[in-house]
Amino acid sequence: MSDLSTFSPFPRLPIEIRRLIWAHALPRGRVQLFAKSVPWEDWRLYPPLIARVCHESREVVQDFAVVRGFPTAHDKHNETWFIGSRDVLELASGYPYPLSNPEPFFATAEALAINAGDFRGDIQSVVKDLIGGTRFPSVKIVYLVAEQISTAYWPRFRPDLTEQDKGNGTILDLCDSGDLKSIEEYKAWARSQEMSPVFPKREEVEIPLRAALDELIVGELNAYWHFTALESQNTTTIQGPSQLHHILNRDDAWVQQQWKRLPDFRPALLVLGWT
Repeated sequence: MSDLSTFSPFPRLPIEIRRLIWAHALPRGRVQLFAKSVPWEDWRLYPPLIARVCHESREVVQDFAVVRGFPTAHDKHNETWFIGSRDVLELASGYPYPLSNPEPFFATAEALAINAGDFRGDIQSVVKDLIGGTRFPSVKIVYLVAEQISTAYWPRFRPDLTEQDKGNGTILDLCDSGDLKSIEEYKAWARSQEMSPVFPKREEVEIPLRAALDELIVGELNAYWHFTALESQNTTTIQGPSQLHHILNRDDAWVQQQWKRLPDFRPALLVLGWT
């Protein structure tokens, strides 16, 4: 049998195809923590392994990644490599971080993760920014992290991620059939090892989260509606004063229209590895 770990004709492929192959090899599901109270060097994502293969592969990774350096006294080359289309940006501890410059991360992130218990803090601030369109132009999904789980057997959930990424954890989407299957397979394996891990059920987590989220979104949409109505009233007489006192509900056509602009919110678990 031929060696399947090598492909000799690869250099002869057109460069467009080679770049597509390198891009396909980028890791998925890494978690990039962004927190005001956590030192930069403790949450950085390392360059993906393919960035070390050759000059061409490194260029592809750099095209996809936000690479920012945060040098310290102990590490002059301290960098984080965040791939917005593949990694998850976890917001914690004081969003929107007025004393830092997170905008390059916000501009490219397609997935966010927020503590599900923080409806009066980070979640409210993120929803307000999503409604106003001031940040996160690329975000398609927001994970509401209902629980954190630490386990030395973390690779069983994401065997495709490398050892260097283990400490940063991974997200398990409680609405994703693949992730739910991974949880059930892990539980079955754990029972064979005489362990009894406990995972929250989707319905137990999702119902209260959806109710709280709907209330928050309607409230923030009302605030946005009245803000724009007040601005309009200051510049034109087309909209009457009565609009300023109108309270929108979930079934209003304008609310429905604005809701469609928001990303998908999903309950999730954050699995952290032991390093």
